[in-house]
Amino acid sequence: MNRYSKDSSFFPGFEIKHKKRKPRYVKSAAVRELEQLAMDEARLLHPTMPHLGPRTFRDDSANTLTACIVKYITLKGGFASRCNNQGVFNINTGRYIPSTAKKGLPDIVGTYQGKSLMIEVKYRSDKLSDHQEKIRQEQERSGGLFFIAHDFEGFKNWFDNISNTGALPGTPAEKQVPVNSGG
Repeated sequence: MNRYSKDSSFFPGFEIKHKKRKPRYVKSAAVRELEQLAMDEARLLHPTMPHLGPRTFRDDSANTLTACIVKYITLKGGFASRCNNQGVFNINTGRYIPSTAKKGLPDIVGTYQGKSLMIEVKYRSDKLSDHQEKIRQEQERSGGLFFIAHDFEGFKNWFDNISNTGALPGTPAEKQVPVNSGG
């Protein structure tokens, strides 16, 4: 046996531990639909390109879920932008410079059908902070919409309810905005 083998007899009491593998990621139907919408948009934008690279999305981390949500709102005719409200480390001074943004702002801000949207991405067991809860209350009190996205499918169901029915969750029936029928 050589000294590089995985046998632990060289170090008595030492045991090789292996990381547990994550379960294999399986795309939901909602993510596959997003990919199809993105491909359709790419074909419209580049009609002379016969072989476009596939538009791929995932929703298995906070970062990729945020990208899915921003792209979906944009593809549906709304405006959405990711908010970076982190501070910055200045290497020259060796100090952290905090953000000047209001504490608790969500990960995504947008507008759809004239309504202000704020979407906070909470992947797995994340919870809203006190500052984020305060922003949620302020947004809803002022007539805007706030959603906590745990996965893309849940967000898509919420968003499609707004776009298909014109029903705006959290607003009284007499204040709901009708969807234009095109005529």
